[in-house]
Amino acid sequence: MDGRQREEGGGERRDGDGGTREVFLVTARAKRTKVDLYATILEVIRRYPEGGRITRISYGVGVPVDRLKVMVEALSANGLVRKIAAEDEEGDEAGVYYYGVTSRGLEFLEIYWKMKGFLAAFGEDGN
Repeated sequence: MDGRQREEGGGERRDGDGGTREVFLVTARAKRTKVDLYATILEVIRRYPEGGRITRISYGVGVPVDRLKVMVEALSANGLVRKIAAEDEEGDEAGVYYYGVTSRGLEFLEIYWKMKGFLAAFGEDGN
């Protein structure tokens, strides 16, 4: 670690001998709940009215594709996301899928954001 020390806080700190040393600011990202992840997935998919592909959704959510597929399938099984098969030039399924938000998914998002607002009003973070 090239002589620098890792501590919480930032800026410079005084050593015992009167010198200074650089200190890194350590920030920890709060772990997202499953509900927060589902809402984020739906928000990202909603950006693409024609449907979003799994890789693009993965980048938007910040979750690896393999984990995202499981979550999107769960959302689909509960009627929050629709899976649309792409067709090639001959009209056959190309094995490529697009995902769109259903009206039930939009309803979920509306309720989710209302609940987040209520929790913020009560001083809770929702986690």
